[in-house]
Amino acid sequence: MDETIEYINKVGFLPLFKNDIPGFSLEDRTVPELWWSEDPARDPWEWREIIARRGDVAYGKFFDKKAGFISREWLPYFLNFRRDGYDFDALWEDGKASYKQKRIMDLYAEELQDREYYSNELKQTAGFGKDG
Repeated sequence: MDETIEYINKVGFLPLFKNDIPGFSLEDRTVPELWWSEDPARDPWEWREIIARRGDVAYGKFFDKKAGFISREWLPYFLNFRRDGYDFDALWEDGKASYKQKRIMDLYAEELQDREYYSNELKQTAGFGKDG
């Protein structure tokens, strides 16, 4: 797992699963037998949660709704690209952000900016998703 984090920080980003670029994913870089073994020391599927909690790199659905990792250094560039140069308030004011996105962003108001949410918890707290 530490080697994976080092690699992500070196190259900037890494998809979790195979994609159109042969050899450029965590799946391509690990032994298939280790996946879904439920051994946090060896299972790349388990690593995604551990890596996300550590905060060394970001984990999310960054690649055309597919999961992957982005280094802290590259994260601002990815976010700016996805926002087309807008900050969130401008996106909202210009009608380019959805109500769901606004509800999520409201959870990260200044007084809550350091709060951590897991994906399902975030959706539920924002009032949508399962049981929301």
